Amino acid sequence: MMYKFDKYIINVLSLAMKHIFYSILLLSLIDAQDNRSTIFYTGSPPDLNDGWDIRCSEYSSSAIGDINQDESIDVFDVVAIVGFILGNSTPSEEEFIYSDTNQDSNIDVLDVVIIVNIILNGSESECSEGLSAAVKFTSPSNEYTFEAFAIYIKTTEFEGNGLFEVNLHLDDFNSPGAVLGSWELALNENYAGFYEVFTGGTDCILFDSETSYWLSVHPIDNQDEALWLFSENEYPYSTSNNLGNSWSFAATGQVGCVAILGEQIYESSGSEPGLELVYDWALEDINPNSEYYAQDIGPSTFIDNDFVSVYYFGKAG
Repeated sequence: MMYKFDKYIINVLSLAMKHIFYSILLLSLIDAQDNRSTIFYTGSPPDLNDGWDIRCSEYSSSAIGDINQDESIDVFDVVAIVGFILGNSTPSEEEFIYSDTNQDSNIDVLDVVIIVNIILNGSESECSEGLSAAVKFTSPSNEYTFEAFAIYIKTTEFEGNGLFEVNLHLDDFNSPGAVLGSWELALNENYAGFYEVFTGGTDCILFDSETSYWLSVHPIDNQDEALWLFSENEYPYSTSNNLGNSWSFAATGQVGCVAILGEQIYESSGSEPGLELVYDWALEDINPNSEYYAQDIGPSTFIDNDFVSVYYFGKAG
C-alpha cells in the first residue's frame, strides 16, 4: 500500500530528476558542438514552474465570415450565405468579401463549411498585444558567427499551433534594437525542456568583438502561452507588452534560460604571401570528382606548379 507521504516523496524526486536530466541534456548539447564556442549561457532553470509567461493578452479577430457585420460569426451568417448560394439574395461587394472565406472568388458550400467550423471551433485571432521578453548578452573579444541558440520553455495544452518567434537584436541604448534575424519556433505541448535552433545554415550573422546583443521571444497569432523558464543567476533583461514595438529600459534579475553558440572567425597575421611554404602536410583527397582522387595532396603538390591553393577544413557532423 502506498501512502500519501510516499507519493509526495516520489513526486519531489521526480521533479528533481527532471531538473537534473534537462541540465545534463543542455550541457551535452553544448559539449557536442565540437568547434563551436559558448558565447553566452545562463545555466539551467532551478524551478520548472517559474519564468516569463509569453502569451497574447489582446486579439483582433478577422471579419471574414461575419457577413452581417454584427461582430459575431453565428447561424445568421450561415443563413445569409446559404441565401446567396441558392440565389434568394444578391450579396453586396462587401458581403461577397466576407462570404468568400477561402478566397477562391466564389461563394459555395466550401465557404459554408468554413463558417460552420468557425462557429464550432472559434476563429483564428491575430495577436495585437502580449508579453515579450529579451535577454542581453555581450560577445567575446573576437569576432564570431552566430551558429545556434537554445532556450528553455515549458508548455501546457495548446489551443492553436504552438508557434512563437525568436529574434536577435542589436543593442539600442540598453534596450533591444533593430532585428538582425528572426526564427519561428514550433513548440510541443505539455513539455518542459530546451529547444535548439541552428542559425548558421541560412543566416550569416556576425557578432562584433565585445558588442552587446539581445535575444527575444514573442507570441505569434494564436492563443497559446509558454513559460520561458528563469535562470538561477541574474542578467540584464527587458520586457515588452506590445509585441516588441517598444521595450522597457534594461533591468537586472532572473531571465529566461538561454545558450548562444558561435564559431570564431580566424584571420591571418597580415603578413604578405610569399613563395616559401609556411608549413606543409599531405592528406588523401576523398572527393571522387577530383583529378587527385585517392592521392595524398597538400600545399607542396601545387606550389611546385606555381598554383595558389586554398583549403577549407569543415567540421565533422
